[in-house]
Amino acid sequence: MIDSFAFYDNPKLVKRLVRFRQLPFIQVLQRTMLTLFPVALIGAFAWLIARVFLSPAGFLGNILAIKSWFPQYRFFYYVVNDVYNVTIGFIAPYAALASAQLTLRQHQKDIPIAGIFAMASYVLIFLHDVRGRDGIIDMRYYSAHWFIIGVLVGYGIGLIFAKFGQQSRVDNFELKSRDIMSRAFDNLKPLLIVLVLTFLIHVIYAVIRTFEVDTMVSQGLAELLNRNSNYGTTIIMSIVITLSAWLGFPELLNVPSSMFSGELYANLNYALTHKSNWEIPYPFTPSALYNGFANFGGVGVTLAFVIAILWVSRQRNLQRVAVASAVPVFFNVNYPLLYGAVMILNPIYLLPTLLLPVFNMVVASALILLHVIPPLAYPIPVNTPGILGPLMGSGGNWLTFVVSIILLLIDIAVYIPFVKLADRVDQQLADKRKGGDDRETK
Repeated sequence: MIDSFAFYDNPKLVKRLVRFRQLPFIQVLQRTMLTLFPVALIGAFAWLIARVFLSPAGFLGNILAIKSWFPQYRFFYYVVNDVYNVTIGFIAPYAALASAQLTLRQHQKDIPIAGIFAMASYVLIFLHDVRGRDGIIDMRYYSAHWFIIGVLVGYGIGLIFAKFGQQSRVDNFELKSRDIMSRAFDNLKPLLIVLVLTFLIHVIYAVIRTFEVDTMVSQGLAELLNRNSNYGTTIIMSIVITLSAWLGFPELLNVPSSMFSGELYANLNYALTHKSNWEIPYPFTPSALYNGFANFGGVGVTLAFVIAILWVSRQRNLQRVAVASAVPVFFNVNYPLLYGAVMILNPIYLLPTLLLPVFNMVVASALILLHVIPPLAYPIPVNTPGILGPLMGSGGNWLTFVVSIILLLIDIAVYIPFVKLADRVDQQLADKRKGGDDRETK
């Protein structure tokens, strides 16, 4: 069955993907992701410890009743969560720094101040005090949600320094202080160009915050999303969420359990009063369908992707990424996998990440409509493993768990040819680099 999807052996397709991978910006983007993979991995485990174990609302914290036997849980929750805040929670400025340095290396230049200034510029863009002390820092702009913006800022600043900057390596300790200072003054021109551009963007965003445009937009979206749901909305939201993650805005949009709260409360009230959830009034709410059947391992059904990598990939480093990311992905935290497997803006993975969540929801909806499985009416703890979500949300109906396993197996089968295609592309890139090195040696 899997061999029928032998498009991964198509030489023309592989060649086009190799060319795409060789584009200057894509090279910088992918190397930035690989550079920040350890940061994302540490942040993911910090998230798991804080949100899954140390929170009474978390999956393990709820099961183990941590609140009853560990009175200091709140203190340790915040302490561990601080690790998340300085890793994944601040990864966009790190991306600006890494992207700027990699862009300069791409142009055979080494200007350390460029990376530092790229990071500072990114922080400045979204740093505002126009609403008083409480409005100085909005951390959402510094987190992984805006990762691709950090890469773009760093890439642009790297290009400016590559064009107007002067080589200023400071790792040569034989250089005299006056020589180092002279080279620093040589880079004042690109510094001023970057500062002016950054300040202009900073002012534009300050105006937006002054007139509370961002607040009005977010409130408008909230009001729109909290209207009565429909099946088309559910499918569209799934596609938008997955596409935003692929574009480098992972989980900028999500489907919180509180969305369409009126429908959720009506479903829960019906299930509790009738002691059954088979005939709830709203069986196809987005939070139930998406979080229940389209979120196995996070956005893009990435639990299936991890298993497919471990099953068929021949790339040792990719397998190591999958092993390291397996536990976070099991609890629906897939940031390490997004970076380590370079999924962002990677055309190889666009189709499966977009279509598999929709496929899972359509199949589950059909089975609910046919009364094969009950709809999901019960709330589940935060970061419940995606594969267990339908079992818990249905009130313990084991057939929903069987359906989840079957869907996961299908998802794995679909991901396998794409993993093989990624292997072919990586191998050709490695061969090209090796050929280039051989020619240089000769």
